[in-house]
Amino acid sequence: MNENKVLVLANLVGKIALQSGAETYRVEDIINRICRHYGLNAQCFVSITCIITSVRNYKGELFCSVERVPNRTTNLNKVHSINQLVRDIKKYSFEDFAKKISIIDKEVPYKKYMYFLAYCFGAFSFSLLFKGKLNDACCAFISGGLIFVISDFAARLQSNSFFINTLGGFICTICSYLSYKIGFTDTVSYSIIGAIMLLVPGIALTNAIRDLVAGDLLSGISRAVEAFLVGAALAIGTGFALFILVRFGGI
Repeated sequence: MNENKVLVLANLVGKIALQSGAETYRVEDIINRICRHYGLNAQCFVSITCIITSVRNYKGELFCSVERVPNRTTNLNKVHSINQLVRDIKKYSFEDFAKKISIIDKEVPYKKYMYFLAYCFGAFSFSLLFKGKLNDACCAFISGGLIFVISDFAARLQSNSFFINTLGGFICTICSYLSYKIGFTDTVSYSIIGAIMLLVPGIALTNAIRDLVAGDLLSGISRAVEAFLVGAALAIGTGFALFILVRFGGI
Protein backbone atom coordinates (compact mmCIF):
# COMPACT_ATOMS: atom_id res chain seq x y z
CA MET A 1 0.00 0.00 0.00
CA ASN A 2 1.30 3.46 -0.93
CA GLU A 3 2.08 5.37 2.27
CA ASN A 4 1.27 8.76 0.77
CA LYS A 5 -2.18 7.62 -0.34
CA VAL A 6 -2.97 6.29 3.12
CA LEU A 7 -1.68 9.47 4.76
CA VAL A 8 -3.66 11.78 2.46
CA LEU A 9 -6.84 9.74 2.96
CA ALA A 10 -6.41 9.66 6.75
CA ASN A 11 -5.94 13.42 6.91
CA LEU A 12 -8.91 13.96 4.60
CA VAL A 13 -11.14 11.86 6.86
CA GLY A 14 -9.90 13.79 9.88
CA LYS A 15 -10.56 17.10 8.12
CA ILE A 16 -14.14 16.11 7.25
CA ALA A 17 -14.78 15.07 10.85
CA LEU A 18 -13.26 18.27 12.26
CA GLN A 19 -15.23 20.45 9.84
CA SER A 20 -18.41 18.66 10.93
CA GLY A 21 -17.93 19.49 14.61
CA ALA A 22 -15.92 16.54 15.96
CA GLU A 23 -13.74 16.96 19.03
CA THR A 24 -9.96 17.14 18.63
CA TYR A 25 -9.25 13.86 20.39
CA ARG A 26 -11.84 12.08 18.23
CA VAL A 27 -10.19 13.35 15.03
CA GLU A 28 -6.78 12.19 16.26
CA ASP A 29 -8.24 8.77 17.09
CA ILE A 30 -9.81 8.48 13.62
CA ILE A 31 -6.52 9.28 11.86
CA ASN A 32 -4.52 6.93 14.09
CA ARG A 33 -6.96 4.04 13.50
CA ILE A 34 -6.75 4.42 9.71
CA CYS A 35 -2.95 4.58 9.68
CA ARG A 36 -2.61 1.68 12.11
CA HIS A 37 -4.90 -0.49 9.96
CA TYR A 38 -2.54 -0.06 7.00
CA GLY A 39 0.57 -0.81 9.04
CA LEU A 40 1.77 2.75 9.62
CA ASN A 41 2.93 4.22 12.91
CA ALA A 42 1.28 7.65 13.09
CA GLN A 43 1.92 10.77 15.14
CA CYS A 44 -0.92 13.25 14.79
CA PHE A 45 -1.46 16.80 15.99
CA VAL A 46 -4.88 18.43 15.54
CA SER A 47 -5.99 21.97 16.30
CA ILE A 48 -9.25 23.60 15.25
CA THR A 49 -7.62 25.09 12.14
CA CYS A 50 -4.95 22.57 11.17
CA ILE A 51 -4.15 18.84 11.04
CA ILE A 52 -0.52 17.70 10.99
CA THR A 53 0.22 13.99 10.63
CA SER A 54 3.48 12.13 10.20
CA VAL A 55 3.74 8.37 9.63
CA ARG A 56 6.60 5.90 9.62
CA ASN A 57 6.49 2.65 7.67
CA TYR A 58 8.17 -0.65 8.53
CA LYS A 59 11.33 0.48 6.72
CA GLY A 60 11.61 3.53 8.95
CA GLU A 61 10.78 5.96 6.14
CA LEU A 62 8.98 9.09 7.27
CA PHE A 63 6.04 10.79 5.51
CA CYS A 64 4.23 13.97 6.55
CA SER A 65 1.04 15.77 5.53
CA VAL A 66 -0.62 19.02 6.60
CA GLU A 67 -4.30 19.92 6.12
CA ARG A 68 -5.69 23.40 6.73
CA VAL A 69 -9.25 23.59 8.09
CA PRO A 70 -10.57 27.01 7.04
CA ASN A 71 -14.15 26.64 8.26
CA ARG A 72 -16.26 24.49 10.55
CA THR A 73 -19.94 23.72 10.88
CA THR A 74 -22.08 21.26 12.82
CA ASN A 75 -23.16 17.94 11.32
CA LEU A 76 -23.10 15.33 14.05
CA ASN A 77 -24.65 12.71 11.78
CA LYS A 78 -21.61 12.98 9.49
CA VAL A 79 -19.29 12.66 12.50
CA HIS A 80 -21.16 9.52 13.59
CA SER A 81 -21.04 8.02 10.09
CA ILE A 82 -17.29 8.59 9.77
CA ASN A 83 -16.61 7.29 13.27
CA GLN A 84 -18.60 4.11 12.60
CA LEU A 85 -17.01 3.58 9.18
CA VAL A 86 -13.49 3.89 10.60
CA ARG A 87 -14.27 1.40 13.36
CA ASP A 88 -15.45 -1.06 10.68
CA ILE A 89 -12.50 -0.38 8.36
CA LYS A 90 -11.49 -4.06 8.31
CA LYS A 91 -14.59 -4.83 6.26
CA TYR A 92 -13.48 -2.68 3.31
CA SER A 93 -10.70 -2.53 0.79
CA PHE A 94 -8.80 0.75 0.48
CA GLU A 95 -10.73 1.75 -2.64
CA ASP A 96 -14.13 0.91 -1.12
CA PHE A 97 -13.26 2.78 2.06
CA ALA A 98 -12.22 5.86 0.06
CA LYS A 99 -15.46 5.74 -1.96
CA LYS A 100 -17.61 5.56 1.18
CA ILE A 101 -15.73 8.51 2.68
CA SER A 102 -16.36 10.47 -0.52
CA ILE A 103 -20.09 9.66 -0.31
CA ILE A 104 -20.25 10.81 3.32
CA ASP A 105 -18.37 14.01 2.47
CA LYS A 106 -20.77 14.93 -0.35
CA GLU A 107 -24.03 14.05 1.36
CA VAL A 108 -26.42 16.88 2.15
CA PRO A 109 -28.76 15.76 4.95
CA TYR A 110 -31.48 18.36 4.43
CA LYS A 111 -32.58 20.82 1.79
CA LYS A 112 -32.39 24.55 2.44
CA TYR A 113 -36.09 24.96 3.08
CA MET A 114 -35.78 22.44 5.93
CA TYR A 115 -33.00 24.50 7.50
CA PHE A 116 -35.15 27.60 7.03
CA LEU A 117 -38.07 25.99 8.85
CA ALA A 118 -35.76 24.70 11.57
CA TYR A 119 -34.47 28.23 12.20
CA CYS A 120 -38.01 29.61 12.29
CA PHE A 121 -39.51 26.99 14.59
CA GLY A 122 -36.36 26.90 16.73
CA ALA A 123 -36.68 30.61 17.48
CA PHE A 124 -40.43 30.18 17.98
CA SER A 125 -39.89 27.40 20.54
CA PHE A 126 -37.12 29.18 22.43
CA SER A 127 -39.30 32.25 22.83
CA LEU A 128 -42.07 30.14 24.38
CA LEU A 129 -39.51 28.32 26.53
CA PHE A 130 -38.45 31.62 28.09
CA LYS A 131 -42.08 32.39 29.05
CA GLY A 132 -42.86 34.59 26.06
CA LYS A 133 -46.38 34.89 24.72
CA LEU A 134 -47.60 33.51 21.41
CA ASN A 135 -47.19 36.86 19.65
CA ASP A 136 -43.59 37.08 20.94
CA ALA A 137 -42.96 33.59 19.56
CA CYS A 138 -44.43 34.59 16.17
CA CYS A 139 -42.08 37.57 16.03
CA ALA A 140 -39.15 35.27 16.91
CA PHE A 141 -40.34 32.94 14.13
CA ILE A 142 -39.86 35.75 11.59
CA SER A 143 -36.51 36.74 13.10
CA GLY A 144 -35.30 33.14 12.86
CA GLY A 145 -36.13 33.05 9.16
CA LEU A 146 -34.30 36.34 8.58
CA ILE A 147 -31.24 35.04 10.43
CA PHE A 148 -31.11 31.98 8.19
CA VAL A 149 -31.44 34.06 4.99
CA ILE A 150 -28.72 36.46 6.12
CA SER A 151 -26.41 33.66 7.33
CA ASP A 152 -26.83 31.74 4.08
CA PHE A 153 -26.13 34.83 1.98
CA ALA A 154 -23.09 35.78 4.09
CA ALA A 155 -21.76 32.21 3.86
CA ARG A 156 -21.92 32.42 0.05
CA LEU A 157 -19.81 35.56 0.26
CA GLN A 158 -17.43 33.64 2.58
CA SER A 159 -17.86 36.19 5.35
CA ASN A 160 -16.34 35.36 8.74
CA SER A 161 -18.52 34.06 11.56
CA PHE A 162 -17.93 37.16 13.72
CA PHE A 163 -19.62 39.38 11.11
CA ILE A 164 -22.47 36.89 10.59
CA ASN A 165 -23.24 36.68 14.32
CA THR A 166 -22.99 40.44 14.78
CA LEU A 167 -25.40 40.97 11.89
CA GLY A 168 -27.71 38.26 13.22
CA GLY A 169 -27.91 39.93 16.64
CA PHE A 170 -28.56 43.30 15.02
CA ILE A 171 -31.31 42.02 12.69
CA CYS A 172 -33.28 40.09 15.31
CA THR A 173 -33.20 43.14 17.64
CA ILE A 174 -34.47 45.47 14.92
CA CYS A 175 -37.18 42.98 13.94
CA SER A 176 -38.35 42.65 17.56
CA TYR A 177 -38.41 46.42 17.99
CA LEU A 178 -40.50 46.93 14.85
CA SER A 179 -42.93 44.31 16.12
CA TYR A 180 -43.15 46.15 19.44
CA LYS A 181 -43.54 49.52 17.71
CA ILE A 182 -46.57 48.43 15.65
CA GLY A 183 -48.17 46.96 18.78
CA PHE A 184 -47.89 43.30 17.83
CA THR A 185 -45.82 42.49 20.95
CA ASP A 186 -45.74 44.08 24.42
CA THR A 187 -41.97 43.80 24.87
CA VAL A 188 -38.89 43.27 22.75
CA SER A 189 -37.13 40.91 25.16
CA TYR A 190 -38.77 37.53 24.56
CA SER A 191 -38.63 37.62 20.78
CA ILE A 192 -34.99 38.79 20.86
CA ILE A 193 -33.82 36.02 23.17
CA GLY A 194 -35.76 33.40 21.17
CA ALA A 195 -33.89 34.33 17.98
CA ILE A 196 -30.53 34.91 19.68
CA MET A 197 -30.52 31.34 21.02
CA LEU A 198 -30.13 30.09 17.44
CA LEU A 199 -26.66 31.65 17.33
CA VAL A 200 -25.44 30.76 20.83
CA PRO A 201 -22.32 28.52 20.44
CA GLY A 202 -23.46 25.65 22.64
CA ILE A 203 -21.66 22.85 20.77
CA ALA A 204 -18.44 24.88 20.49
CA LEU A 205 -18.43 25.46 24.25
CA THR A 206 -19.23 21.79 24.96
CA ASN A 207 -16.39 20.63 22.68
CA ALA A 208 -14.04 23.12 24.36
CA ILE A 209 -14.75 21.54 27.75
CA ARG A 210 -14.41 18.01 26.35
CA ASP A 211 -11.07 18.85 24.73
CA LEU A 212 -9.79 20.42 27.96
CA VAL A 213 -10.86 17.37 29.96
CA ALA A 214 -9.16 15.09 27.39
CA GLY A 215 -5.90 17.06 27.83
CA ASP A 216 -5.96 18.89 24.49
CA LEU A 217 -5.31 22.25 26.10
CA LEU A 218 -4.51 24.20 22.91
CA SER A 219 -7.65 23.11 21.08
CA GLY A 220 -9.78 23.44 24.20
CA ILE A 221 -8.65 27.00 24.83
CA SER A 222 -9.02 27.85 21.12
CA ARG A 223 -12.59 26.55 21.06
CA ALA A 224 -13.40 28.42 24.29
CA VAL A 225 -12.06 31.65 22.79
CA GLU A 226 -14.06 30.99 19.63
CA ALA A 227 -17.24 30.56 21.71
CA PHE A 228 -16.42 33.76 23.61
CA LEU A 229 -15.99 35.67 20.34
CA VAL A 230 -19.36 34.43 19.07
CA GLY A 231 -20.97 35.58 22.32
CA ALA A 232 -19.19 38.93 22.01
CA ALA A 233 -20.39 39.30 18.40
CA LEU A 234 -24.00 38.67 19.47
CA ALA A 235 -23.67 41.18 22.30
CA ILE A 236 -22.16 43.80 19.98
CA GLY A 237 -24.86 43.35 17.32
CA THR A 238 -27.71 43.42 19.83
CA GLY A 239 -26.18 46.24 21.86
CA PHE A 240 -25.55 48.40 18.80
CA ALA A 241 -29.15 47.94 17.63
CA LEU A 242 -30.49 48.83 21.09
CA PHE A 243 -28.22 51.88 21.22
CA ILE A 244 -29.59 53.14 17.90
CA LEU A 245 -33.17 52.45 18.97
CA VAL A 246 -32.78 54.16 22.34
CA ARG A 247 -31.00 57.13 20.81
CA PHE A 248 -33.19 57.67 17.77
CA GLY A 249 -36.24 55.41 18.10
CA GLY A 250 -37.48 56.35 21.54
CA ILE A 251 -37.72 52.79 22.78
